[in-house]
Amino acid sequence: MPATHAPRLSLTQRRDRAFFLAFLLVGVLGVVLGFVPPSWARFQGRADYPAPIQLQIHAGLFLAWVLLLAAQILLVRRGQVALHRRLGVLAVAMLPAMFVSSLFAETYGEQFYARHDPGSERFFIVPIYSLGLFMLFTGWGLLRRTVPADHKRLIYLGTAVLFGAAWSRVTSPLLAPLLGGNAPGMMIHHFLMNNLLLLALPLYDGWAGGRVRRVTAIGATMGLAGAAAVCWIFYAPWWLPVTRAIIVLFPGPA
Repeated sequence: MPATHAPRLSLTQRRDRAFFLAFLLVGVLGVVLGFVPPSWARFQGRADYPAPIQLQIHAGLFLAWVLLLAAQILLVRRGQVALHRRLGVLAVAMLPAMFVSSLFAETYGEQFYARHDPGSERFFIVPIYSLGLFMLFTGWGLLRRTVPADHKRLIYLGTAVLFGAAWSRVTSPLLAPLLGGNAPGMMIHHFLMNNLLLLALPLYDGWAGGRVRRVTAIGATMGLAGAAAVCWIFYAPWWLPVTRAIIVLFPGPA
């Protein structure tokens, strides 16, 4: 019986697999550096406040998303595309729960910190950006799953803003004291890795394929412009009363 061999990968496929694996590794490093220390502090009872159920669900779902992304990338690398597609159904089920849990977890945290540091609740614009773009790009990516090149780029863009949020826990404490409290400084210290990850995709498209795909151009532009808008809104005087009016609509600390 003749031996069977896996089909030979094209240069584009090999480049794609290397690029998306590198993205995963950079993102996971950010999650480890950004979230493991505060999670360990919470485990030891040194957190700022006890984790409400919405925060526990939120953390569990986003960890599950990273694990699902890792599994999906590895399945494609192993050629198990059929299983990759079946497992993708989990993403459809997870997205609504991730949206709701994030909204309740973020508003709870903003209300807690506002009691101890009035004005800090203006930060709520940042998770609005991250959650909004994650839902938009990921949902669009699931709708484009029949076009693999678009599908994986949209999932990349959606997850890039999550990885950027994790990395901001590393870059902001280091760079914010050097850059000061202003919108341009925030664009660097908070959104540094977010913007680099967003820029990496069109640069990769241009290098690997000779052109930037339409979804990449749209997504990267929205992500970068959105980050700049967040930095402006954060320091706008009208935003603080608006965010206060929003977060009190949700359950907060007793």
